Amino acid sequence: MRIKITIQTNKLPIIYRHRIISLIKEALKKSDKDYKEFLYNNKITKPFCFNLVIPKKKEIKKETIQIDEKFQIEDLVFYFDNQPLNLYISAYDYRFIISLFNGLKRLKTFDFSYGNYSLVNGEKIKFYIKNVYSLNERPIKNDVIIFKTNSPIIIEDKEDNPVLFDDKNFESHLNEISNRILKSPHIKGKGLEKPLRFEPIKMQKQVVKHTLKDFREKTGKPIMYLTGNSGIFKLSGHPKDLEILYKIGIGNRTGQGFGMVEVLG
Repeated sequence: MRIKITIQTNKLPIIYRHRIISLIKEALKKSDKDYKEFLYNNKITKPFCFNLVIPKKKEIKKETIQIDEKFQIEDLVFYFDNQPLNLYISAYDYRFIISLFNGLKRLKTFDFSYGNYSLVNGEKIKFYIKNVYSLNERPIKNDVIIFKTNSPIIIEDKEDNPVLFDDKNFESHLNEISNRILKSPHIKGKGLEKPLRFEPIKMQKQVVKHTLKDFREKTGKPIMYLTGNSGIFKLSGHPKDLEILYKIGIGNRTGQGFGMVEVLG
């Protein structure tokens, strides 16, 4: 199941994914606190992915972004002229999407900035949630699907090094990650029915700036640079596995705004 959230705000810093995670947490807390605790008090694979679409017509400025009480950076800030942001969220877990849908309906507004966190030039940003829609999904019945990324696919090896689509080991890492994710009891409870085959059609590398509280505390750095894979590709596998990956996202960090795909053709 997929939903679309229309958000009104006047500006947005390039470092935003961690606050979308907080928005999701806040909405779940409003609707189903026990489920929110289950997802975020345990280090489990998140059964969803998301992508925030920023309007093409925007003004871009380099300004001061206060990430938290300790870190401040100079980076890009997007300004919008009465154009909404569109947040797309996809999930395999019916309880998640219903709880999120209901929570967002109740939430109405969200403080993107709070205290000394996520400020732009010392000013706070607020999200106004205008609409929440349910979207139709494309049924997956074949064992070969052409996908297009909505947000970059992150594939990392066991040392957290990025693996790109043209690396000879990309497919094996993709299979290892997908197999592990599907084995999660709250997702499928068993691994891949058969190995995935990945064929790039029109792919490119994409570097994304991101931040998380744990990362900042562990490294003493304000942001991380994640190297992902964006574009169009062919994925072969069992239709059931392809359907789940279509819904929860492909690769690492899907619950942080990566790996969301759409079906082409």
